Amino acid sequence: MKKLNFILFLFLSISIFSQKNDPVDTEFFIPIEKSNLYTRVVGNPDKPIIITLHGGPGAFNVDHEFYRDVFEKDYLMVYFDQRGSGKSDEWKDKSMLTTDQFVKDLDLVVDYIRTKYPNKKINILGSSWGGMYGFLYLIKHQEKINAFISNSGTANIRHNSLALIKHEKQLANQLIKKTNDPVKIKRYNEILKELDVIEKSGFKSFFNDMNTIRYVFPKELGFDVYWAQPNKKGKVEKLLKDPDFYTRNKYTPELIEQSMARFEYINEVFHGQEAYNNLNILDELAVIKTPTLVLQGDLDYAIGIESGRMIYKALKNVPKKDKELVYIKNASHNVPAEEPEILYNALTSFFIKHN
Repeated sequence: MKKLNFILFLFLSISIFSQKNDPVDTEFFIPIEKSNLYTRVVGNPDKPIIITLHGGPGAFNVDHEFYRDVFEKDYLMVYFDQRGSGKSDEWKDKSMLTTDQFVKDLDLVVDYIRTKYPNKKINILGSSWGGMYGFLYLIKHQEKINAFISNSGTANIRHNSLALIKHEKQLANQLIKKTNDPVKIKRYNEILKELDVIEKSGFKSFFNDMNTIRYVFPKELGFDVYWAQPNKKGKVEKLLKDPDFYTRNKYTPELIEQSMARFEYINEVFHGQEAYNNLNILDELAVIKTPTLVLQGDLDYAIGIESGRMIYKALKNVPKKDKELVYIKNASHNVPAEEPEILYNALTSFFIKHN
């Protein structure tokens, strides 16, 4: 009888602990002001939380694809689509597509997650625009966050544009010196004049100019703003043709197409705002004391190659033991595709240290 009771107890204990440690994968909507944000939570329910902030503004969250084998055994990952993006409610009201509103939205997300999963440390991992978004949030609500990683993020959007224009001017002048072709020389001079006009525009409404300097001119000048290793673009193209990608990320090709249309709309709204195009919060970073990792590719012309150093220097009140700056060699803005192992080692070691 004792043996039977022991076996039953052992079975029950295994069952209880198994249930406790079983990974979760759940979807729900978080209510925010006048809207709802699609959220997916995946990972270990007994571990600290990492909330990921996707790029854009206006992109959508498929970070599960990149972090599922990196974090989901050791953390509870929260992937959500920002206002109007991805599978969140559609949003067309331009008056609420602002950085201030997005910070309010994120605070509601953080509070909702804290209530749903109490007594857990909450960390943030922001990529690209998500890096700026994370800094904007920390400036106002850092007491709620345990640690933060800015991956290919920025704190000075005006600097991003000026740095890219400067780089393209240098390339155009170098190409003029290297060729005797009058047609090419004429075109490079035209590019230089257009860059002057854009630089002096004040970035009041920047969506069209942004596309010009990030996609049109680079092709003619022989570089890629977002890729230091363009041969690895095929990884992304292959994913979008893989049925398992859609299954893993709970998407369909039709939903991706819809999300891209939303991305275009929201991105254009943000880049139609002079305040956003000239946003510079470097001085405000001095209030932050939260442990922070600043990480970017050393050839990331999308944010300017000095962006990481500028941010690190501006984090004056983060103790040196709690802040790190990592530049990844031969990588641009798409670090997960170009140098994934180096990226993941940096991310995981930082979060282990601070959790």
